[in-house]
Amino acid sequence: MHGQTQANVNAPTIGSLFAGIGGFDIGFENAGFRTAWQVEIKPLCRAVLADRFPHAQQYEDVRQVDAHTLSRVDVLVGGFPCQDLSTMGKRRGLAGERSGLFYEVCRLARELQPRWLVLENVTGLLSCRDGTDFQAVITALAECGYVGCWRVLNAQYFGVPTKRRRVFIIAGLHEQPPFELLADTATVATVPGQTGTPLQEQAVATLLAGSACSQINLHGSGLIAQADGWHSMVERGRASTDHGLCLGLDAANFAEAQAAGNAVVPQVVEWIARHLRPTFSQ
Repeated sequence: MHGQTQANVNAPTIGSLFAGIGGFDIGFENAGFRTAWQVEIKPLCRAVLADRFPHAQQYEDVRQVDAHTLSRVDVLVGGFPCQDLSTMGKRRGLAGERSGLFYEVCRLARELQPRWLVLENVTGLLSCRDGTDFQAVITALAECGYVGCWRVLNAQYFGVPTKRRRVFIIAGLHEQPPFELLADTATVATVPGQTGTPLQEQAVATLLAGSACSQINLHGSGLIAQADGWHSMVERGRASTDHGLCLGLDAANFAEAQAAGNAVVPQVVEWIARHLRPTFSQ
């Protein structure tokens, strides 16, 4: 599905920082781009990337790559680490060791000068240190020559059954991005709402919605009640004892779930990419 074909050899290219398992990359490739290279520090995730994107070069550490290592690309994308920005953490902000890697994005943007930057992070970026960190992000990008817009997008409005709000920054090198990325081009009435939606179709908390891998949200909207279900629980326990089935998450399950939970939602990214794609034919 994601292998390089004759049709996309000449497509506009992306370089993917903090690539994870390739959520950004899938979204852009579905919109007609080609992934040139990816930078991801976790070996398990790099193995996934190598399997899904055999046409792309994989690199390990964003701090150890530069214009001599990486090829020029049309779009630089990345969801830089959120741990120091999230409301679930200590909120050291851009001064933190992990979220501070944002400045490596700026360094590479100055060296590679891609036409577009598309960055993603948790909405905590907007409020961390009373907004001064977000101001620092916008200022740093402007000093690199990038201007544009930012917007909070929720995955539940892109056909994905989960409430996942993330802030996306789309900026061009001395060029404003398409207006549609900032403003709605349809009436509010066209946005699907939750009122009257059957429970099974509503967006509910996902496995990694909180700080723990098995956390259940307090209002219990993701739970399903089954009459006389205790017997099924007993049978499940017996099956585990008799047949060695895993009751919870083992190390491999957890790693897979964590990687999926950290991934950018491809459908949201594809919407952004489809608005950027026509700019390469102008």
